[in-house]
Amino acid sequence: MEIIEEMKERTRMPYKMICKALRLPLGSFNRWRRRIRENLVLIKRPGPKKVEPFDPSVLDGEIRLLDHGRKRSAGTIELYQRHHLSLSRRELGRMVERVRQDLWADHRRHLRRIEWVTPGVVWAMDGTECDVGLACKVYLCNMQDLGSRYKFLPLAGGYPVGEEIAGYLSEKFDRYGAPLVLKRDNEGNINHLAVNEVLREFFVLPLNNPEYYAPYNGAIEESQRELKSCLREKLSLALPECRDHLAAYAEAAVNDLNHRIRPCLDGKTSCQAFFAPAHKPVFKKRERREIYDSIMEKVERILSAMKQPAQTIRELAWRIALESWLRSKGYIKVYINQKCHPILPFS
Repeated sequence: MEIIEEMKERTRMPYKMICKALRLPLGSFNRWRRRIRENLVLIKRPGPKKVEPFDPSVLDGEIRLLDHGRKRSAGTIELYQRHHLSLSRRELGRMVERVRQDLWADHRRHLRRIEWVTPGVVWAMDGTECDVGLACKVYLCNMQDLGSRYKFLPLAGGYPVGEEIAGYLSEKFDRYGAPLVLKRDNEGNINHLAVNEVLREFFVLPLNNPEYYAPYNGAIEESQRELKSCLREKLSLALPECRDHLAAYAEAAVNDLNHRIRPCLDGKTSCQAFFAPAHKPVFKKRERREIYDSIMEKVERILSAMKQPAQTIRELAWRIALESWLRSKGYIKVYINQKCHPILPFS
């Protein structure tokens, strides 16, 4: 309103022309001028007026009790139906979103962060679909060494069956040496009987994600995003007929990523860190068996404190025992995000 009045004073143009230049409806401008003269609220909220007052502290408590996900909060509709006479759906939505963001920020502050110290000890595997445009998708079975971020050439193409993944793992173990631990999700083809046979043959310890908790394998999830981004970048410069060679482009993307300098590796590339002989331990089969027995002993001690442990509890005990062993040997470091205090000048 002040801008329009100033333009009117300087140019002597009619309000209609000024509003047209500013793309402001003349009716809205006249309505606002009348409200200013009558000392009324300038802009009124749309919708019916709310007639019942509400206690903000009580409503905040009810919002916090909702089942909050990362982007949505279950139970918001029922909560609105109880308070629809006191506030609008839009107001409640803003309040729920603010509380959800606060809760997730607090959750992230207390998350543990794992630093994978030693290359060659733990590998991670996961599969994902990548949309490469032109109504075409490619399935990528990606595997990475967590200590060095070194990515192995992926299986790219159609959805691989368990026998294909077993052959893929066997070839990589023979070529690069088997890791001590393989992290994986609960997808059927990665947990196929043939895959488990290969892991037993090479004495590789499986470490499965908890169900419905992808952040447990967050390093390979980030690797997937990195790989898909690099692959799309390469395909954006390719001719349409070149999309028949998606596997070759996926291998080129992996090669580029393996030769990027990474600050987390002290300025080295993943290739340099993975193939550095001084930092890569070698586990003989007898040593692997002893490690397995040591971890299982700890698992049994955990389960002995429970009357009838379910399968999920047994899997949790295995994850705890395996992580404890890796920490005791210095292969991983676990951090919890600390609060950041500002640096204040001395008076």
